[in-house]
Parts: sequence; C-alpha cells; structure tokens
Amino acid sequence: MSLSSRSDVSVSHTRVRYLNPPLHERCTMVDMAKLHECFTEAYQGKLFPDEFRGLLRNLFNVEYDEEEFKILFMKINTNRDGAITWDELVSHLQLGFIANDPENQRESLEPPILGLPKVIRSMHRHPISRVCFCPDIAKDRTVDMMLGNYMTASRDGMIRWWTLTMTPLRYAFSSSPQLKVRTTWVTDMVCMPDVNIICTSSTERDLRFYDCTANTFTLKIIITSWEYMICSLYYYFHKDESERCMVICGDVGGNVRVLLFSPVMRGPFQSQASRALTQLRHVDLQKRPRLLPSMQLVEFIRVHNEWVRQVYFYASLHCIVSCSTSVDSLLMCDIQGSKTHNMFRCDKGIQCFVIDEEQHLLVTGGPDCNIRIWNPFVPSKANALLMGHHAGIISLVLQRNVTGQLLYSLSRDRVIKVWDVSGQVCIQTYIDIPSQVGERTPITAVYNPATRDFILGAIKIAIIVLNEQLNPKHTDGFTHSRAVSKILYNPLFKVVVTCGMDSIIFNWDPITGKRNMMVRDAHTRMLHGELIPVEITAACFDPNDQLLLTGARNGTLKMWNFNNGECLRNMSIEHNMEVTGVFWVEGSESGAGRIFSVGWDRHVTEFEAGVTGAASGTGKGKPWDTRHSDDVLAAAVRSPLSLATASYNSELIFWKLETGQPYRRFSCTDPTLRIKMHYSKRDMQQQQRQGAGGSHDARRRSSVRRPSCVDRGGRDAAVDQSSAVEKARARRVSSVQVPSRAMHMRQLAVHCMIYLETRPFHMWFSTVEAKRDKNNLSKEISRLSSRSRATSRCDSG
Repeated sequence: MSLSSRSDVSVSHTRVRYLNPPLHERCTMVDMAKLHECFTEAYQGKLFPDEFRGLLRNLFNVEYDEEEFKILFMKINTNRDGAITWDELVSHLQLGFIANDPENQRESLEPPILGLPKVIRSMHRHPISRVCFCPDIAKDRTVDMMLGNYMTASRDGMIRWWTLTMTPLRYAFSSSPQLKVRTTWVTDMVCMPDVNIICTSSTERDLRFYDCTANTFTLKIIITSWEYMICSLYYYFHKDESERCMVICGDVGGNVRVLLFSPVMRGPFQSQASRALTQLRHVDLQKRPRLLPSMQLVEFIRVHNEWVRQVYFYASLHCIVSCSTSVDSLLMCDIQGSKTHNMFRCDKGIQCFVIDEEQHLLVTGGPDCNIRIWNPFVPSKANALLMGHHAGIISLVLQRNVTGQLLYSLSRDRVIKVWDVSGQVCIQTYIDIPSQVGERTPITAVYNPATRDFILGAIKIAIIVLNEQLNPKHTDGFTHSRAVSKILYNPLFKVVVTCGMDSIIFNWDPITGKRNMMVRDAHTRMLHGELIPVEITAACFDPNDQLLLTGARNGTLKMWNFNNGECLRNMSIEHNMEVTGVFWVEGSESGAGRIFSVGWDRHVTEFEAGVTGAASGTGKGKPWDTRHSDDVLAAAVRSPLSLATASYNSELIFWKLETGQPYRRFSCTDPTLRIKMHYSKRDMQQQQRQGAGGSHDARRRSSVRRPSCVDRGGRDAAVDQSSAVEKARARRVSSVQVPSRAMHMRQLAVHCMIYLETRPFHMWFSTVEAKRDKNNLSKEISRLSSRSRATSRCDSG
C-alpha cells in the first residue's frame, strides 16, 4: 500500500490519501453505515462509476488510477450493467476479507482421510484388547518409527507380531504359571523396546515381564497380589542410559503406581544363571525391596474414584498424567508429588487424552461426547470446547503439518472427526469404518507418526491413513492435486486462472503467488445420490476477458465469474461426450457473441453467448453438420472468418464462422494432399450409423473422396482410402517408396493446434500448426523431407 500527499485548499492541514489500496482494508463499520446511506439515497439504489469514485475519494480518502479503478469497478459490478448495487459491494468486500484470512490460504484441497480403510483378519480367537507399536532402538538409544513391529494382544493372552504392512509374523501366549485349568484375561500390554521386554497385566492382579530377545518369549519376572487389577500401562525410557526408566500402572481402584529401574545391562531383566524366573508379590516391593533391589516402587493412592483409563509421562514437565471417568478427571503431578499437583475436573470424566509437549497443549475426550483443549498450567477451565460427536470419545491423535495442527478424534460409534486446532473447526467427518471391525466391541487404537497409519483393533483390524503424505513432485497440497488441464492469463484483471483434472478452478495473483479465489467441484455428476467431481478438460475467456467458460469430461459447459466463483450459466453437449475445446468469439454489435464447443460428439456445437438462463438450467446448443468420422480432439479459431477442427483419425476441416459450412478438408498424416469436400445425405446417414454401432475398423476407416483418384464416370462413388493413397502416390513424379514398416504411422491423431497470428490470413489460405503423436512425429518429418529431396532431384533432371 502506498501513500500520496495532496494539499486541499479548503483546509489548512495536509490531507493524506491512499493510492490504489485494497478497498476492504480501508473500510470500517462506520464507513459501511455511511456507504449504505449513500446507496439508499441513490437513484434505484445504484451508483455509476463517477459517483462511486467520488464517494471513495470523499469517504475513504482513497484515490485510484484510471486503470485500477476500471478493474475495481468491473470486479464489483458482477451484473455488468454499468452500475453497482449495495449487495454487489458487500459481496466484493466479503471476498476481500476471506482472501486475507490465513485459514483460507492454509486450506488444503484434499480431505485428511481419503478412501476406505483396509480391513484384515485379526488372527485372534477373541477381540483385541490392546494394539501397540514396538520400534527398533539403535545403540545410541534413538528411536526410528520406520523400523519395528506392531503387536496385538487379545483377552485370552494371545500376542501377535505384525510387520509395518500388517503381515503376521509370529505369535505367543501370555498365561499365569499358577493357573492350570482356567485361563486368564489380559487387560493391557506395553512394549519396553530398549530392554527387549513385553509387560502384560491380567485379571489375576499380576504383572508379567517377558524376555523377547532373539524372537523368544520367556517369562522373566512376575509380580502378583496387587491390591487391584491393573487396567492401563505406559512405558517411558530416556535417551540417556543413566536416566531411570519407568513403567506407569493404573488400576481399577483409582491408584497410580510407578516402577522405576535402571536400563544399564538391562537392569532387573538381566539373565542370571541361577534363577530363570523371579516371582514376588506387591507387598514385597513395598516392605522388602531387597528381593528386587534394581526396581523401585512409587505409589499414588486413591487419586481417582474410578478406573484409571489412561496413564502417561509428561517428559518436558517431569510429570505423571492419569485420567478416569470421575469428577476428579485428570491428574498431573511429579514423581515426588510435591512440586506439581494439578487436577482437571469434568462432570462426566475423561476417557482419553493426548499431549503436545513442544507447544504444551492438552486435549481430552470423554463420555460426554465433547473434546476439550486445555492449557496444562491452567487446570481451572478449558480453553476450547469442540462439540459434534454423538458417542463417547475413545481415542485422540494430534498431527502436526505445514497447515498447523490437526486433531483426530475416534468415538465409540466408529466415527472419526478431523479438527483444525487453531481454527477450532471440524474439517471432516469420516464414517466409513465398517461395522465388521467391532460394532459392540471396545476398539483400541495406535498411531504411527512416521507412516501416518492409524491402526484400529477389535474383532478385526482396520488400517486408516491420516493425512497421507503428498508427493512433492505432483503437488504441495495447496495447488492442484491432479494434472493441470488449462492455464489462462487474463490481461484485463492481470490474474492467472488454472483449471485441473481435480475439478478445481484457481484464481492466482501472478506477482505475489497468492490464491485470490478457489472453486471446488466446478463440474460434478450424480452417482448413487453422491456428487462426484468431474475433470475439467477445456476453458477460455470471453472476448472482453470478464467471464470464464469451462468444459468437462461429461459434456457439460459452465460460465463463471472467476472473480467471485459464481456460476452464471449451464450448458451441455451430448451426454458423457468429453469437451476437448471451447471458444468464445465476438458477435455483432448488438449480440453478446457466440460460443463454440467441440469434443467426442464429432461435430461443432454452437451456443448463444450471454447469461440468458438460470445457473441450474441445462442449455442445449445448435450442432453443426457432422463431417468428422472420429472424435474431435483439437480445434483453433481465427475470428471472424474461420474455425479449424482436427480428429483422432487425422482429419482436418476448416469451417466458415458465419454460416457454419465446411470449405476445406485435409489429412494431417499427409499435409500436402488436399481432399475435396463432398456431402450427400445418404453418405452422412451411413457414416453416423457406422460411428454409433460399427466395429472398431469401420470407425477408423475414412470415407473421404480424393479428386485425383475419382473415376470420371462416377463422381458420387466413394473411394477407399488405401487405394486412393496408392493411386495418388503413383501419379507423383517421385519414385521413392515408403518402407512397409513405416506405413503404421498413417492416421496420426492430432492433439492440439493453433493459428499463427503473424501469418497472413484469408478464407482460402492460412497457416495452422498442428501437434500430432509425439512418437511418430520425428519419423514423419524425416519421411517428408526425404520425399521432397527426391522430388527436387527428379525436377532438376
């Protein structure tokens, strides 16, 4: 924004005016009230350009150049009637505020969760009670989440190992050595990867530590006779080997207990020749620590009134965190219990939580279906409340990406909601988890931040990718996610408009690279009651560069105001016939112009330009004569005289724009050969029947007439293409023969073409450049050059 100082003779002080500023940045609520009053007093509630410019100068104290004001007025005047209304001005200001919103610029084009989950068999006889990930630990005690195994445990004690791609590896059973007849129920499991130990808890009120070194599964330590059944476990180890590791246990009595040990030489799990199994009771750890001197027990008695649902170690604050579904919902305290003791309270308690230790963010979910975002240092009240679930929250995941933080919440009814943490809004609701995963069975989940896999376990296992990583070679997540089909520069508004196969239209500022406007799902089709986006295949501006015309793969055309994303008109050619080219040419002085469309329907369709119908209408155009025998893939227009179309089988036809009649016909495979235009109603009906129901060979076969090969006695007889080519070649002076293996290059498809504007143009001669098949183009050029050299030699002889 720039400033210009001007002196006003009516006032003594210098009046500062803003030069060419964005209008929404200079508008306040007081100015809006004054503007509304001016529009109310204006004739028919409209302001003309001179009136509006004077109003901006006097009210907003801004000044615009002639060109800048013209662009601003055309952006506001969406009806293009030469006068703006109050509604048009408000809409323009709203678009400006939205464009400045950082949330709009951060908005991704694809939802975080795409597609259906991958569902596999659990290979367990009973429902899965816990699924966790056991990473591989390097010698320097660093963790690589791309190396390791997933582990699942069921109630009957079966433990299975899985690869990162969820391929089963092996299994083992966790059972109590005291029980000989009835089996035990495993309530939870935790991996201790730095010491190669797996710890399980069961309904027998015991803790079992299994040695998994070298793919073994040997019971090393069992601690029995706990006061209550342990129902939640968490393990923490430090990168520094001198720091003690801890196993945090929460039981059904509301108690939290911590087992501390040193990981040096695997601590209490070091192999001893004299003792294969260490058995002791909970009381022994309390009163006789000499029985297991390498392990220390720290207890927090009755901190909750209900089951402890989840435990965690807040490493950056050196605090233990536990939650339960009681009024005293979440406790955060240090190991000594003296420095920090914060209690977070909710009426119905907290079922699960997740913590971002870098930003000190605490997110909780409970049976009241609400998600709360807390400041860990302020336990009195939550900072934000996210509502939208219809069942209790059972799992939460925080994910950090370039757009900020995303929160994933899983409820008991198998619904995943994706939230923008900074904006506190729901981005997506994912309901595609099938009931076969576990309709009435508790679901356990684990998230791997490296692969972004969200693993759900119950009766079966479901794998969901959360915000799949994008390929940087294709998109950055804020531009088109699929191929860009059309790029247009608008010289009037000085913007770049792009259309893509993802059915999205972008309006870009080429100087700053900022996204001015975005239209999602520009073209859609209805499939089983759902709107499916359709690829945009063609686009162009109107002659005045104020409107945008797009064509799609299903044969629909739409007219847009690309400054505000409003669809002004719907049109269509034949159903499910791809539009390969659209053109908008100027009409007479009184008319709005003409729109031409070509595509797979093999002819040119003409529409009357102008916003004549509602956006929901389906305008049908006037088709020209069908002269092509195959799909039209490319076209070019040179207003006001000629239109050129080219098809898949190399046909090139020139049309008169005024009358819609064809006047020249060529074959792009042999550009030097001109084909005489011939038309009879019987031949056209036969050609249409062949195109509709004929075989593939009949569709590729051309029924053109070549004057050099036509018998004088029968002018109306059609000549086969192969015989015509042979006769035409025999009549030439050159005797150079084309190799037989090069004959398959005939009938080259034309993909695009353009008129050369700098060359002279007449109805009977002009220059058109066509692009054909890439692989055969160089060979064809060399063939033509060799033929021309041979012809020149014969002429010189």
